[in-house]
Amino acid sequence: MKCLRHSLLACSLALVSSSAYSIIPHAFTDNGGCPSDAFLFQGNPSTIYKVDLSSGFYQASDPMSTTVNGVGFNESDSYIYGYDNTNLTVVRINQLFDHEAVAVTGLPGSVTFPTGDVFNNKYYLYKSGVGMYEVDLTTLVATQVMTAGNASFGLTDMAFHPDGSGRLFAVENSSKKLYEITNYDSSANFFEIGDTGITGSSTFGAQYFDANGYLYLSRNQDGLVFQIDISDLSSISATAVQYSSGPISGTNDGARCANAAIVAANTDFGDAPDTYKTTLAANGARHYNISEVNYFFGSAVDTEGDALVSPASDDADGTPNDEDGISFPANFKQGSDALIQVTVGGSAAGYVNAWIDWNNNGVFDESTEHAVTDELLAGGDGVTPATYLLKVRVPDDAATGQLWARFRISKDTGTLSYGGVSYGEVEDHQVTVDAQTVTHNWYPSSSSWVTLVYEDDWPQAGDFDFNDVALYYRVDTVKDAAGDILRYDIYGSLRAYGADFANGFAVKLDGIATGAVDSDRTKLVVNGSTLHTTQILESGTTDAVAIISNNLKTEITAPTCSGTLGDYYRVWTGCSDDATDQFVFEASIPFTSPVAAASGPSMPLNPFIFGTPGIDHGDGTRASDGRAIEIHLKNHDVTSKANTALFATDDDTSAYVDGDCPGVSCDTYHNTNGVPWAIAIDIPWDHPSEGTNILEAYPDLSAFATSGGSTNTDWYLRANSVVSKLFE
Repeated sequence: MKCLRHSLLACSLALVSSSAYSIIPHAFTDNGGCPSDAFLFQGNPSTIYKVDLSSGFYQASDPMSTTVNGVGFNESDSYIYGYDNTNLTVVRINQLFDHEAVAVTGLPGSVTFPTGDVFNNKYYLYKSGVGMYEVDLTTLVATQVMTAGNASFGLTDMAFHPDGSGRLFAVENSSKKLYEITNYDSSANFFEIGDTGITGSSTFGAQYFDANGYLYLSRNQDGLVFQIDISDLSSISATAVQYSSGPISGTNDGARCANAAIVAANTDFGDAPDTYKTTLAANGARHYNISEVNYFFGSAVDTEGDALVSPASDDADGTPNDEDGISFPANFKQGSDALIQVTVGGSAAGYVNAWIDWNNNGVFDESTEHAVTDELLAGGDGVTPATYLLKVRVPDDAATGQLWARFRISKDTGTLSYGGVSYGEVEDHQVTVDAQTVTHNWYPSSSSWVTLVYEDDWPQAGDFDFNDVALYYRVDTVKDAAGDILRYDIYGSLRAYGADFANGFAVKLDGIATGAVDSDRTKLVVNGSTLHTTQILESGTTDAVAIISNNLKTEITAPTCSGTLGDYYRVWTGCSDDATDQFVFEASIPFTSPVAAASGPSMPLNPFIFGTPGIDHGDGTRASDGRAIEIHLKNHDVTSKANTALFATDDDTSAYVDGDCPGVSCDTYHNTNGVPWAIAIDIPWDHPSEGTNILEAYPDLSAFATSGGSTNTDWYLRANSVVSKLFE
């Protein structure tokens, strides 16, 4: 007999016992021998994780000396039973996670078992193609209760319902369907109940019940725990919802006392009405509060046994008052960006998510009301918290008055508006939305694009292929009820980048002073993510300039046809393998006070490229800080940072006079034939292949330019191009 640590008494008892196995002490005693925690066995050899299912918070044991699977909790003696797949024997595990072999007869030799559970002092083991065995834990005799022919499902765990009826359930991995295993002690049958609705690759290695009849599934791949309501055995829905999250593992098995309720200890809850999923019973938003001073809002976080639902308040349960991390500098307005002040305590960066009930229907819609998604915000210095301003667009048709909002900070991404999470805090607040009528005026339209193309060798002609920078572009002029301009929203995407130089992209608002822009509310969204901490309003300019990117070259994460041809993007014929737009943007430029429509610049505003600051942009007079090099559309104005001494040099024949732009006298950016260095084309346009002069690809452009735009006005159509010279 093997004597275990903590088991000297067991060894002594075994010397005088007639039992077939020693009785190791330290059975589970918490909650009367029915602990509320779940126990996950993972790895090879196994590590046992004690998991608080309400939040997913877990603690790991030291690794066992063997690999145990097919575990189940026996409520008759408060021990866990499992199958030792290394030594091919049943084992018994105590509260200290000691284990001992149990001498069971009747099990097949040389067989490992991945699936098991305990009911009524009987341990059931299952394996596809082998069958199911019932081990009487009193006599230690195993009996085959399901034949190999009936064991057709590749289950990785199963669980008995807590009502005492012995009804057995399991979710099969490949189909993700819930089954009841009926007549498992005779003519077994797998009765399909329905689809869980879980998507993606899934192995549910641990499955267990709580006292209310909810089934929990722990997914190996990401540790997510899902919940299925089987509380009413007469009417079962198989639909699963995300509940919490535990440890990730390639191998996974679970045991739990099925008659234990789920308990939320040391947990922070929100306090919005329970329609928003606030209480534990409603699978409300909650975070386990660990001892680390990280991942919380404001100055502190407190804990509750359950949510204090409005009109009660989380701040009304004593000290500390922890609803201090979120505030609103001003009321929200329909159709405008709102500011949310977020204070992050601790010293670690945490992911912030927010939901706002825009339609005021009492629920947070994950798809339309997820206002802030996985925004990584750094904490303070451990003493002083860090404060941020987040920008959230209020829908034009948002309900007015007071709306509920939920804010969560977590260690990891993917937090939902409900469910348990280890590490973090939840704060629920009401925001006030004021009415505001807005109209949208699109250029060229809400569903079409202008193509902007640039040649960046100005004032030299360069290769004149007009694919150094190519972008799709459109503008939404947002006006109030009086017809005055509230803001410009500029949308676009990078279509091609064929430049050796580093170029930025910006938009100048001719005639609108920098000070007229509400700099706190300027916003840049890149590839769907709001860059909350990025300020796009350029400092030091007379007219307002919005910097979309200081270096478009760095926005290309995967250049096509790189190597000997250069790290270019969508410019070489035959190298159109990159179907995904790598830089898609939305820039918002709001004003502190509405701007009279008559004072607003004409379309397409003034989009331009410029040399990346701090990097040379050529040789000679261009070999300096690149920001002074600007290339605008023909006869458009420059910013106050441009080097105007380059006009009328090299191939440029402009006659720039300060004060003439913008206006009909503005004479900029063209050569002797009137051909510009930047073109705005009113449709999605096929640019020339790398190194191909635009006049070769679109021969009619020359006549159009020399005529001042009076002839060959359709020069840019594909039908008028030399298709072989275009990027394809």
